[in-house]
Amino acid sequence: MTIKTRDKAQDVFNQGNYFFAQKVGFSQAFPEITNLKVEVNESGDGVSRFSGGLAIYDQNLVGEFINCSNPLCYNGGIRIGFKLGEMVRKKETQGQFSGSCQGYEGSPKGTKKYRDCCNYFQVKIFIKYKEPASEQS
Repeated sequence: MTIKTRDKAQDVFNQGNYFFAQKVGFSQAFPEITNLKVEVNESGDGVSRFSGGLAIYDQNLVGEFINCSNPLCYNGGIRIGFKLGEMVRKKETQGQFSGSCQGYEGSPKGTKKYRDCCNYFQVKIFIKYKEPASEQS
């Protein structure tokens, strides 16, 4: 018997249609970024004891959300796209934030809610920007 995993925040985001915004890839959303490193320290259910909850992402792996590791959590994760956009607007090279999982433990299709997910995320972001055109030559 196969157990269906619950859709996580990035899955739900990918399935949604948005009236006022168009979904685009990372390089189109943030053309000024040349290198990105995101360190995520997650604590709670489903976190691998081998990794200690630490995961590292780059611009090829990051999406709008970092997904929750709790196998019982539906729509779980923490939103990172908004923070990245804010950092780019301010030209910040380092930032950090933390927060609880937005999801809930529920039935496999997410129709029944049992309780809020208790996983917690600490996120550090490091950005390297492309050199301005006048400095590249």
